Formats: sequence, C-alpha cells, structure tokens
Amino acid sequence: MADGAAILRHPAVTVAAGAAATAVTGAGQLYLACEQLPFVGGQLRRGRVELARRGEQVIDQSIEPIKTVITAVAVAVVELVLDELDLNKLVRERIDLIGLADEVIDGVDLQAIIRQSTATVTENVMSDVRTQGERADDMVSGFVDRLLGRASEEVPPSRRLGEEQGSVGQP
Repeated sequence: MADGAAILRHPAVTVAAGAAATAVTGAGQLYLACEQLPFVGGQLRRGRVELARRGEQVIDQSIEPIKTVITAVAVAVVELVLDELDLNKLVRERIDLIGLADEVIDGVDLQAIIRQSTATVTENVMSDVRTQGERADDMVSGFVDRLLGRASEEVPPSRRLGEEQGSVGQP
C-alpha cells in the first residue's frame, strides 16, 4: 500500500487540487465583484458578513471540544512514547551521573553541617556531664554530712551544691 505522501504527489491528485483552488479563488473574486453591483451588491455583502459572523460563532463554540480532543490525543501519544522509552537506559547514556554527583557534593557545605551537628551534640554532652557532676557533688555532700553527723535540714541545698566552696565543714 502506498503511503500518504506518495498519494498526495500523484498527478491526478495535484491536478484536482489545483483545479479546486482555482475554482475557489475565481468564485471568491466573482462574489466580491458581484458585491459591487448596484442593486444586489448590498444584499450580497450583508449575507457574506452574516455568514462570516456565524462561522466565527461556530468556530468559537467548537474550539473547546477540539482542544479537549487534541489534549486527549497528545496525552495518549506521550503515554505511548513513555511506554516505549527505557528511561533508566536513557539517563545512563545521556547524563554524566558522576559529574552530577560531584556538583551536588560541591554545593553542600559538609564542614558546616558537621560543625553544627557536633556543636549540638557537644552542648548536650556538656549539659549531661554538668548535671551528673552536680548529682555526684550532692551525693558526696550528703555522705560527708552523714559522716559528720549533720542532719540534711541543717545545711541549705545551695551550700550542698557547692555555692560556698571550701566550707564543707562549716555550718
């Protein structure tokens, strides 16, 4: 079977298309010439204007369904193309993944990220160490108070936490 392009180039088709184009052009020119006639020209002109207006209305009303059909066809074509493509193979063949990874890594300030995360961890550890030190100080202070026979109510908690350092034996 011949393809569409070969059929359109056949001499019979080209002669027929040429004859049709000549007839349409001649009819259009004849009609415009008739619009210049004294009695019927005004009627012909009004008729042409009215037909053009109605044609524009039909086109305006038809454009949305045509857009819908074109959109549906385009979506179907894209889906068919995507079904035929192996995107993984295409990416591997056309994209320098190592170069892309290098660009991404260069764009990341890894030192700042490590510095920020380490600072947060260090702050938490130091806070825990201080808290444990305070607890140990309280335990030692309580042990010394019991060893010296002092009641825990006699020594205010602020002194037991080391507010007056070096005065463990003084009330």
